[in-house]
Amino acid sequence: MATSKVLQPLNAHNEAYEPPMISLTAVPESDEPPVVKERQWQWARPQVEGEGPCARGGHTATLVGPTDAQKPSARIVIFGGHYDGGAGAGFIYLNDTHILDIDENTWTVPRCRGTAPLPRYSHSAALVGSRVVYFGGKGKDSCFRDLHALDTSNYTWFQGPSSGGAPSARHGHTANLHGTRLFVFGGTCSGKYFGDLHCLDLASMAWSCPATQGPKPTPRCGHAALLAGESLLIHGGFCMDTPDIATKDNSGDLLKNAYCNDVRVLDLNRMLWSRLRTHGSPPTGRFSHTATLSEDDAVIFGGWGGNSAPAPGVAFALRGKVAEDETKQPTASEEQTCDYCWTLRTSDMQWVANRYVGAPPTKRYGHTTTAIGPHLIIFGGWDGGKPLNDVVVLRDRSVAERAGEEEFFVEGESPAPGAASEYVEDDFELETAEHGG
Repeated sequence: MATSKVLQPLNAHNEAYEPPMISLTAVPESDEPPVVKERQWQWARPQVEGEGPCARGGHTATLVGPTDAQKPSARIVIFGGHYDGGAGAGFIYLNDTHILDIDENTWTVPRCRGTAPLPRYSHSAALVGSRVVYFGGKGKDSCFRDLHALDTSNYTWFQGPSSGGAPSARHGHTANLHGTRLFVFGGTCSGKYFGDLHCLDLASMAWSCPATQGPKPTPRCGHAALLAGESLLIHGGFCMDTPDIATKDNSGDLLKNAYCNDVRVLDLNRMLWSRLRTHGSPPTGRFSHTATLSEDDAVIFGGWGGNSAPAPGVAFALRGKVAEDETKQPTASEEQTCDYCWTLRTSDMQWVANRYVGAPPTKRYGHTTTAIGPHLIIFGGWDGGKPLNDVVVLRDRSVAERAGEEEFFVEGESPAPGAASEYVEDDFELETAEHGG
């Protein structure tokens, strides 16, 4: 029987941790707006060898650097998640670990030592040196408030010390590392929504609730958070003040205000909250999306919003909404935009609907997006009718053409736009419960 290893205070210094020194502050009004370069994006599907994870959403994906000097390798660690097991089975919660090797274009399943966390989804993950630190999440019967770490140098699980100062059990929260401090914000559990901020000092493994100034964000879950320099950016999320609001009117009119589209910023030096003033038309409110820093742009992808009618309760259905207009099929080289891929340019705080070529992936939420250089790697999620397990790359064409790129980002170009839905749908098979945790 595997024994639990206790997570000791960590050396949170991470040589790979070099947050971009950009300022998330509103740009003053000017008659001459700053000159910005519009980025050129392209969708691609890499050909990845090996048996990948079963379809899922609510998992985490963490980029880790090389551990072997003789064989450098960039890897994405996938952990947990869940999927609907079908009639009578309910949701199947997962606690498996998979590795996507970017340099080798392969999926592998590591042989982990120690005791893995209980199966869960909607937990958080943050890289601390060579260890991925996990907190919270929701399992079959309850939410969690436990702390775990996976050492990716030898794939050993560690159990975090119990602490009375830890945040209450929750899922749908975020956790971001800044120096030696891990900041946990928001989340939900049993119908209650949180807007609290907690901090784990990794040098002492002690939790605290730091005092902040300024207008705090409203409680929410399923928001997206990213670190840019000395600022923590929070975007979107969901908060249903009245628990039965979704059952009162399935038109969605009562529910639409539950989806947030605001941008809140916490200055980590002054611990000051502020609401960021942006320019242009922002994306609609949404939750379970991703916000990922690519160069100095915050790229928003996916999510579920209040612009479509919800199914009973809060089991949102996206069936039938994959294509905005199925009669229009652009050519492979024709630039397009869509309502689920946006950029907030931090150079001028302008919202931009991303323009791209190639066939975009299926609409989704509960997926993950990982940045490698300027490129973004998207895995899994739910489309409302089923979970997904595809790997899709959003390439920055301008950077790729200028500097060249790894094979992962160029192998397997996007299919013809007319085959976009077929590519995803026909290759998909719903895995059985034997893949569960």
